[in-house]
Amino acid sequence: MPLSTLLFGAAAVLAAGAGSAAARPVPVRGVIEGFYGPPWSGEARRDVIRFIARKGMNTFVYAPKNDPFHRVRWRDPYPADALADLAHTAAVARGARVHFVYALSPALDVCYACDADFRALTAKLAQVATAGVNRFALLFDDAPMALDDPIDVARFGGRDAAALARAQAALTNRTARWLRRRGLGRLVLFVPTDYAGDGCRPYHVELGRRLARGLPVGWTGGGVFAPTITAAEARARRRCLRHPVVLWDNYPANDTVLSINLHLGPLTGRDPELARVLRGHLFNPMREAHASFVALGTAAAYLRNPHRYDPERAWRAVLAELGGPGFAVLAENTRSSALDLADARPLAAAVDAVAGAFDSPGWAAAVAALAAEEARQAAAPAAIAAELGESPLAAEIAPWVTELAAHAARGAEAVALLRALKPTFGPVTVAYAEHTVTVAGRVLPPDPATAARLGPGFVAEASAVAARIAAPDVSGFVDCLGNLLGADIRFCTAFGLNVHGKALYFLIHAPDLSDVRIVTDRNVHDRLIQVTAAAYAAWAARRRPGDDALSLTIDGIPTPLAADGSFSLTFPRPEVGNNIRLLVTTAGGDATALSVP
Repeated sequence: MPLSTLLFGAAAVLAAGAGSAAARPVPVRGVIEGFYGPPWSGEARRDVIRFIARKGMNTFVYAPKNDPFHRVRWRDPYPADALADLAHTAAVARGARVHFVYALSPALDVCYACDADFRALTAKLAQVATAGVNRFALLFDDAPMALDDPIDVARFGGRDAAALARAQAALTNRTARWLRRRGLGRLVLFVPTDYAGDGCRPYHVELGRRLARGLPVGWTGGGVFAPTITAAEARARRRCLRHPVVLWDNYPANDTVLSINLHLGPLTGRDPELARVLRGHLFNPMREAHASFVALGTAAAYLRNPHRYDPERAWRAVLAELGGPGFAVLAENTRSSALDLADARPLAAAVDAVAGAFDSPGWAAAVAALAAEEARQAAAPAAIAAELGESPLAAEIAPWVTELAAHAARGAEAVALLRALKPTFGPVTVAYAEHTVTVAGRVLPPDPATAARLGPGFVAEASAVAARIAAPDVSGFVDCLGNLLGADIRFCTAFGLNVHGKALYFLIHAPDLSDVRIVTDRNVHDRLIQVTAAAYAAWAARRRPGDDALSLTIDGIPTPLAADGSFSLTFPRPEVGNNIRLLVTTAGGDATALSVP
């Protein structure tokens, strides 16, 4: 069945006006609510539709895995209240000029050749049509790759993947004809069971032969969560299927084992040439509907003009639109995902600088920069409260804001400990005469009391971090989640929420979970704990009586110190433009340099 331009053409033209005429946007642009876990509320769903409409997207596909009437109880009609909510959502979509597509997923237990199941399927679509819906999709993802029912095995010639393709194509084509003959609408999308990857397997070949001509087929790219997706990959999938391809882009999805993550970074890794190949590009968002606006806002900017898309610029713009500086701080520290594991970039730079400089006399500037960054992050929760108030977005991100605050508080303690390990300068004054200069001030020894109070805790915490990185408690985490494919999946904050990068993250490539990499060592806050603990451990290991005795040089001149560490030295005025270098050193070998004009 050809996909008529009447389906999406009008909205595509309207939305294309938001971008350059040369941008050639992909015709079908929008969101597929296709994740596991608690479905969005109706109001949240309608908020998403309004948001994507403002951003030039034109399609919303309703496919929440744990709406029981979408998947597990697909044969059962919707209760009156649920149907009324669907009708309300479809009406909002019409008003926003967004196509509302209802998807049904019968794949778990359908008998493809059984008339009874066909009657149940079409009765369900007929009921949904009464809610003002006239665009439908059939989904067969995340289901067995083989036929099981003896009736199907006999009807379609076996149990293998090719037989499954024949069965799915037969049911889909029959449904499309039924909808058309009764004037109830059109089938506009088919999602196959083998939906990811770059291979052309017998399932795809048979599906391409049997499926009604022109019906778009869903595809998630080279993997379930694809860091990059290219036009060449999309062309290969289109050649294999001989059907239009709709990209089901699993960004910023955070369902199942990803539920402790916010993905608040920009869309990256998408070839600008995809628009020339794809029929549609749909984004599968997070369980947190309003927090998904960050990624969806950047996705909309990409879709409007892929060749001019600047991820960082689009990201900053949507963060400013949704919140303000406080919200931007949270996003900076929860931006990583399967697209890009780099996170907490300002903090990472500060920690790296401390790690590189702490053993040198010039350590103080790096620690001061770390202190400033931790203070900026510590101020973010109050700023977020002022920016977002009691909004749905504020409620969704609250657990991550709490963790950000806890990390910032611990970061301030790390700064205090690092400073306690070194001699420091109090206020220093410089007075110039015609031919001389007088430098006066005070130096302070390390602070062993603060070091003793904080250091052992950091060492213990760093040891726990190292143990978790080496042997993450994956089974404990999965057990904590409970039914990770269900609406009642638990939110397991005890394992951390991956603020500042990934401390427990699953990179899922294959749909059957045969290709999963567990990331445990990409958390910047963890690195700060380790750097701080190592500095304390090295300091404590070399401690000897008398180590805190101080000596001072000013421009290489040994300078006497009073009992309280104060000093004053007058010496010939240096040449104009040369700074004066002060160096205080402990008997234990720790040193701090200060340069003054």
